[in-house]
Amino acid sequence: MDSHTINTLNRLEVVDTGRRRRWSEEEKARIVLESLSEPRLVAATARRYGLSRSLLVTWRFVDTHSIALLSY
Repeated sequence: MDSHTINTLNRLEVVDTGRRRRWSEEEKARIVLESLSEPRLVAATARRYGLSRSLLVTWRFVDTHSIALLSY
């Protein structure tokens, strides 16, 4: 490691984002349905609710696969 790398590592800041948000099953279902209402709404819906896009995609995956399992 050179001196530039060492200086960069010493300047790490931690940003407190607060505690995790807890979403009820009803809230999750409503958000998932909203994201499915039109094509390409995942990112916009995630931003609207302050979610990461990947979390919303995970919720959509779980929701659609649980419905498929129930109907099987």
